[in-house]
This record gives sequence, C-alpha cells and structure tokens, in this order.
Amino acid sequence: MQFCIVKITSQLKQTKMKTKTKIFSAVAMLMVVLISNSSLKAQDRVQPTWWFGISGAGNFDFYRGTAQILNNDLTSKYAYTNGFGVAPYMSVFVEYRPDPVWGLMVNLAYDGSRGVFDKSNAPAGYSTSLDAEFDYASFEPSLRIAPFAGKFYIFIGPRLSYNAMQSFSIQSDNEPNTQAQWSNVYGMRLSAQIGMGYEMPLSAPANLTQVDIAPFIAFLPYFGNQPRSVENLTLTTVRAGVAIKIGCGHRAQAVSEVTPVPLEKDVQFSVQAPSSVPGQHIVIETLPLCNYVFFDSGTTTIPARYAILNQNEAAGFTEAQLQDCQKNPGTRSSRQLTMYHNILNIIGDRMRKYPTSKIQLVGSSAGRGIEIGKENAEAVKSYLVNTFGIDGSRIAVEGRNEPLTPSEEPNDTRDFALTRAEDNRVSINSTSPDLMMEVKDNSALCLKPIEVTAMDGSSNNDSKVTLNATGAGETLATWSVDVTDPQGNVEHFGPFTDDQATISGATILGNNTNGNYKIAMTGETKSGHSITKESSFALVREVQPIQTEQRVSILFQFDKSVTVATFDNFLTNTVAPRIYSNSNVVITGYTDIVGTEDYNLNLSSERAQAAQSILQGALAKTNVTGVTYKTSGHGEAGTVFSNTLPEERFYNRTVTITIVPSGPVVVR
Repeated sequence: MQFCIVKITSQLKQTKMKTKTKIFSAVAMLMVVLISNSSLKAQDRVQPTWWFGISGAGNFDFYRGTAQILNNDLTSKYAYTNGFGVAPYMSVFVEYRPDPVWGLMVNLAYDGSRGVFDKSNAPAGYSTSLDAEFDYASFEPSLRIAPFAGKFYIFIGPRLSYNAMQSFSIQSDNEPNTQAQWSNVYGMRLSAQIGMGYEMPLSAPANLTQVDIAPFIAFLPYFGNQPRSVENLTLTTVRAGVAIKIGCGHRAQAVSEVTPVPLEKDVQFSVQAPSSVPGQHIVIETLPLCNYVFFDSGTTTIPARYAILNQNEAAGFTEAQLQDCQKNPGTRSSRQLTMYHNILNIIGDRMRKYPTSKIQLVGSSAGRGIEIGKENAEAVKSYLVNTFGIDGSRIAVEGRNEPLTPSEEPNDTRDFALTRAEDNRVSINSTSPDLMMEVKDNSALCLKPIEVTAMDGSSNNDSKVTLNATGAGETLATWSVDVTDPQGNVEHFGPFTDDQATISGATILGNNTNGNYKIAMTGETKSGHSITKESSFALVREVQPIQTEQRVSILFQFDKSVTVATFDNFLTNTVAPRIYSNSNVVITGYTDIVGTEDYNLNLSSERAQAAQSILQGALAKTNVTGVTYKTSGHGEAGTVFSNTLPEERFYNRTVTITIVPSGPVVVR
C-alpha cells in the first residue's frame, strides 16, 4: 500500500509540473502575440488611447473554514482549518482609455492560490499538516477610474475563473506523506475584485507614445471564492504586484521639438468691372435635327422624354409654333433639345405638308435581335399613322440587330454602356428634299434644320467681370464668390482654383439695367482654414442698337469617317453667304465623353479648324474681307449638354459657327 501511494505521488508531481509548464507557456505566448501585434497596429495613434502590457504579482491567500474530505479514495480523519499561503499571479492585459478619467481594463491571467493548514484536531503530540493548491485561468474585466485625471487610478470588476489545476499533500508523523487530487472542485467561479494602482512614466522607444510601470494592490473577497462544493472552505486574497503598460502610437513631439508651422500667405482680392455691358442681343440660329429616336433598354415604347401629342393636339401642330416659342431668353442647349424632342411631331407636320414625301424607319436593337429592332420602328410608324394621319404606305419599316453605323466598337470596355445605349434606336431616312438637307454631292444625309430667332442672354462679345484673387493658386484649395444685387438677391459663383476668374456681366445684371453690387469671396486654404474677403462694384447695361448674331451648328455621327468635308456643300452655300465683311466668326468644336480625353480634344480642334478652312476658301471667291476667326476645340471638358442620354451625346458631337457682325444688322 505504501509503495502504491509513493508511486501515485510521483506521477502526480510529474503531471502537476507538466500542467503548470503548459499554463505558463500559453500565457507567455499570448502575452507576446497581443503586445507585438497591438504595437504594430497602433503605431499610427498620436495619443495612447489603447494600452497593452503584462503584470506579475503575489497572491496572499487566506483560507477560512474546514478542509476535511480530501479525495474519494483518501479521506483524512482530521479536520484542517485556516490555511495561509503565497502563490504567483501573472497576466496579459489591454486597457481602453477614451477619457482621462475613466476607461476599461481586461486581464487574461494565470491565478495561483496556495494554503498551508497546520492546525488540526489531531491528538496531543501528533503532528499533521495539509498543503493545498488551487490554480485558475482567470478572465478579469474591470472599470478603470482615475478620479483626479492623473496617474492614480482604481479598478473594480468581476472575475470569471476556471480551475486549471488542483492538488494537495499531507505530512504527518506516523503516516506516509501523501499527494493526490482534490475531489468535488468547482470548475467555474464567479467573484469580484477591487484595487488601485499608480502609473510612473518611463522613457519610450521612438515608435511608442509612452511606457509606464505601475505598482498595484487588489483585494479579492471571499464571496464566490469557495474552492469545493462539499465543505465550507472559502478563500480571501490580497494581491500585490507590478504592471508594465505600453501606450501605442507615434510618440508626441516635445514642445521644444515642434517645428513652427509656416504662416500661410494672404490672398489679395479685387474686382474689375467693365465700363458697360452690351445689351441683350438677338440670335438667328439654325438648329440641326438629329434623325434618330432613341429607345430605353427593355421596352419598345417611345420614351416619355419625347413630346407625344394626341390627335387633337397634332391636328393643330405646326413646325412654326416651335420657332415662335423660342423668342424668349434661353440657351442654345435648351432650344436644341426642345426641338429635338419634337422630332416625331416635326416629321409628321412635314409629311402632311408634303404628301409625296416618303421615309424609311430602320430600327435597331443594340444586339437584342432583329425583331426587337423592327418593333422599335413599328412604334414610330404607329405614332405617325395614328396621331398625324400619315398613310402607312409612305412609311417603310426595317429591323436590324445593329445599326448600319453603330456607336459600339469592337473590344470596347470603358464606354460599353454608353455606346450600346446609342445603338438601341430608330433612324429616320428619306430621299425627299422636302424633309432632308442636301449636304454633299447631292446627298441627303441630315434632316432639314430649323431656323429660329431668339433673345439670348449670353453674347460672344459679353463684357466680363474679372475677379482677381492674387495668391489663391498657391494658398487656397478652392474659392467661390457670392454676389448681392441692389434688391438683396444673392447669386453664387464658383468654385475656382486659379488666381483669376471671370463672370458674365450680363448674367450678373439679369433684368437690371444698372446697379451697385456687393461681392464676398470665401476660400478654403490647403491646410483647412477659411478666409473671407469683401469688395463691391457697379455695372451698367449699355444702351445701343441690338446686334444680331447668327449661329449654325453641324452634327456628327459616332462614325469617324463622317468628317467636316462631308458638310462642304452646306458650309459653302449656306453658312458662308451669311458672313459680312469685318465680321467676327467664332468656330468651336465639341465632343462627347466616349473615348479618351486627349483624343476627343484633338478631334474637336481638328473639326473646328477644318470648318474654318472651308469657310475661308468659300469667302476667298467673294468680296468679303476683314473677317476675324476665333477657332478652338473644347473636347469633352467643355461639353454643352449632359452626357446622360444618347441624344445629349450626339448633340455634343458638334461644331458651332457664330457670326458676330461689326455693327447693327437690320433683320427683316
């Protein structure tokens, strides 16, 4: 029996040492991983809101009560009471301090406890003692409070402990020394702790904000700390130790090391207003008509953005009504889209007026099949037949999978969605000169344009109000201005980024003939500060004979083979005769957003220059002299229309020619 007990004792010692070694190794490994990983992740923090560290302490354990039943197979006949012992404690922890006063702490710990019981009810002269050990893995969340927002702090919170190891040994005078495991030990315990500590800063490595060493003491009361379920034994612990705390982030510069921030340069703001602003002018404008009706994906119904009339409205509709309604202030883009979205009504009116004219409707489906393309064309035909009463025999219908001149290009990836939407359309074709315009070599490629006379609020000779913000390009990220008129109305302009910007004088005046204006410039510096400058200026509208400009536009398909030379006949025989001696001719090329920006800029410039060459060649055969040309290409950066709808992209593929006479022109 004694041999068996000794053998059991030896095995228990080996098991106990192996278990302790594993616990210490696991805690140490967890400590290294947490601190190293957290330091790397937190190095970008300027202030140590997050702290990580390790702690070590001694547990001073006070056992109260009786420990008598030792093991299911080994039961002492004596009762052991009131043990005391010292055991190690070590932990890794993290602290979160969003505020100088309060924060949170979480410890993952190895929590050892030991007690030596040297008092018993043994007979006189008989010595026996009990050495008890209960070791725990402990999870300890706490509320951290620094009542004076300083280095002194207190902490309080619950403790959740798991019994990782437990054993006992008995030494007596006349019995073999015995070691064994406890029975009936609680696996989980829920208890509490309260403590206090004081942090003392140490020097820190360059990549850390701060390193503190913090002695602390904690009290762990007996309630919730019963080791076993079969007796009244309780444990009260006083813990004293030291923690090393690392606040992670870039180390804050000392005041003496702070590099002075250079002062931002001031911005000088001034306004130059013209002596007078030209009066509102008349524009005789030739508006091109795109001969496509674009359909939305997934439907063969004519989109609602087109002007759709009922039979009564169509009976009273004439193309001239659209021309009359343009005699109001507006913009070129608004007039062009108003005309275009009436394309079906214009075709219907022209076919009623010229009963021998015929058209062919070629519907395409952008790759969704010939039948869908034909349904698109049938929808247009149905509208002309049922609404305008056009004989169906005058309208031929054809369906295609792709249009003859598709916008979609092979291997197109960047602009696939845009070009595909343009190929879901119905093309209106005709050989009738009553409907179409002769372009080149007696070919009829375009619908006849509409000519309108309109009041326009933006003249090419408009005087500009110049805003000088000297130093803005260097100091400011952006700047804007608010202009207040004599009635207190405020209009916003901007943002700008350069040292100078201009605003149309006519735009500022609006319907006023003159006025004193206040202007406030607001800018944001590149470092995030705001500056404000104020000034004032006066504007007067010039009283003069109204000058009439003439403006002509030509449209291009997506097909790059359709060059300006295609419109040679139109430019030579229609546009050139409108140019008088000493006129200013402004030629501007535009493109849409399909394709690269550089390519589009070059394309718009080439088209504008080609138009100028054709006009110069035509005028050289006449007596017109002294014509000044201002020719430029704007590419996609200066598009007049939005690029959301297919028709808007088509109308952006244009060259506009504005003829500004040197003096008043009488319009009859």
